[in-house]
Amino acid sequence: MWSKDITPVKNPASGVFTRQAPTSLVMGGMPVFGHFDGVVKTLGLEQFHLTNERDKPLPRWQQRLHFKQQEFISIHSSRYLLGIGLTDVGYSNSGYCYLFDQVSGKLFQQHWHHPFAFKAHLAHSPWQGRSEGKGVVVKREQGQWQLILALSLQGLDIDAELTLTPGALSLPMSLCCPSGYNGWSYAQQHSGLKLSGHLSINHEPQPLARARGGYGFWAGYTAGQSRWRWICVNGDYATAPIALNLASGINDTGSCQNVLWQAGARHLLTPVHFNVDHHDGNEGRWRIWSEREELDLWFTPTGNFQWYQRGIRHRILRRHYRGMFDGWVRDGAGQQQPVKQQPGIAEDFFAVW
Repeated sequence: MWSKDITPVKNPASGVFTRQAPTSLVMGGMPVFGHFDGVVKTLGLEQFHLTNERDKPLPRWQQRLHFKQQEFISIHSSRYLLGIGLTDVGYSNSGYCYLFDQVSGKLFQQHWHHPFAFKAHLAHSPWQGRSEGKGVVVKREQGQWQLILALSLQGLDIDAELTLTPGALSLPMSLCCPSGYNGWSYAQQHSGLKLSGHLSINHEPQPLARARGGYGFWAGYTAGQSRWRWICVNGDYATAPIALNLASGINDTGSCQNVLWQAGARHLLTPVHFNVDHHDGNEGRWRIWSEREELDLWFTPTGNFQWYQRGIRHRILRRHYRGMFDGWVRDGAGQQQPVKQQPGIAEDFFAVW
């Protein structure tokens, strides 16, 4: 749905049409599709009516069961890689937290699942609200993301109160696409963000000056089965101006969530391919490449977090890998920028829900 006040404008660098983010994602009963410049303040769920294949509106309780939402925050320092996720699938909610110690090579993890939690524990707005899990709080205040942690991962205590701040004029990737018969999904990603506040691991304060973070927000009405692959690079915490968000398989349409941030400036990319070897016992390298020669990357896993979640109506297999990226990516000026031993994470996700 387009209206005069949000007519899309072609982005000169990427050639992708973007528009000002609407205050409400659903307007006049219909979602606004496309890439946005800015953050949607509310999803407008109360204005949307999901229908079946014969265009018959579903009861509100069934619509609630079809709604899915996930949030993720990653923190990357010279020693630690921290990942936190919260999920609501309508009839249950869950979450996880893991910490990779890149010096010792150890993984510390925790996950939880509440199978009959019909009450939402996630705020349905990427702009304002509070989402909670077991020892985890994710807050948004006028689009500013904050993370509060007070938990123990296999005896390792983590205490944090962090604010993730983008650079001046740095925009997130925010996109709404059709999903299924008349559903939709909204995604918002921002990587390479500066951190302020405090982070203590095992009662030891961690330096934040060279650390970076990123977040992801995904919500909507999806088909019964989903599968995607996704990578996040928060930028070299020492010198680096480049951050990446790349995914394949998330959207039903030709739009994609692929974006490069260079010194904070957002450059939207076209679709990419993921080549992954899934033979038993072989956690081999991934190759991520573009048919339009926008990038060619190799990802070498050095560890992984895996969680299989099974409920009455859903199955979710989530694999997160830490590792190193090598290759190149073409920046907004068309120049190849080398990527050498850049730390980051990759996700291999499958769900029946």
